[in-house]
Amino acid sequence: MKEFEIIPAVDIMEGRCVRLKQGKFDAKTVYDESPIDAATKWEAQGATRLHVVDLDGAKTGIFTNIPVIKGIASKLRIPIQVGGGIRNKENVEELIEAGVDRIILGTAVIDSPELVGELCAAHDGKIAVSIDAKGGKTAIKGWQVESNKTPAELAKEVVALGVKRFVYTDISRDGMLSGPNIEGIKQFAKAAGVPVIASGGVSSYEDIAELKNLSVYGVEGCIIGKALYSGTIELRKAIEHKEK
Repeated sequence: MKEFEIIPAVDIMEGRCVRLKQGKFDAKTVYDESPIDAATKWEAQGATRLHVVDLDGAKTGIFTNIPVIKGIASKLRIPIQVGGGIRNKENVEELIEAGVDRIILGTAVIDSPELVGELCAAHDGKIAVSIDAKGGKTAIKGWQVESNKTPAELAKEVVALGVKRFVYTDISRDGMLSGPNIEGIKQFAKAAGVPVIASGGVSSYEDIAELKNLSVYGVEGCIIGKALYSGTIELRKAIEHKEK
């Protein structure tokens, strides 16, 4: 079984490293003027992978922070996965060429399923899908629009397109330090049937241990954002705790 990964998040908005509460663009905190500095800090503290999101791209549908993301990819030795506003083949190919290990699609899954199938065929293993749950439905377009599909329904549809990995976020928990929705993550992972990375609400070492216990259902890692930036969780300690 693959080792459970703890993945720090670097969310980019207007060129800076920020965190949002529940995906609300008017509820942001700037943690670092330089996303590249934030990224290299997490690598130095033992991260084995980084989760990078272009929040401007997620909101507008125009992949905006390409130079910053390319800068992160060129500086880091560890793999990075990137999402937020990636809705065409050109963006995907540019990022892979720049050294990005994994591309995370969201809105495109609902708006352009045929594109997702094409990308999975062309870049086997490098395409993941972000499914963001809000009130039992899947939210898209930077979490601003609610689709009519449940996360489980959408997961089954995109697995049929060739998707082999999901990032699952409970929006109500994101940035709230309230703990992850363990039961929701478990049920989603069981429905998906492929590896899942959990995101949203991780705020303690106990949360990490609980998520690691879901490995038997296919949960292979968790993304941590605000808890790392606020100091509630220390990355080195989290990695040590995970390995016990």
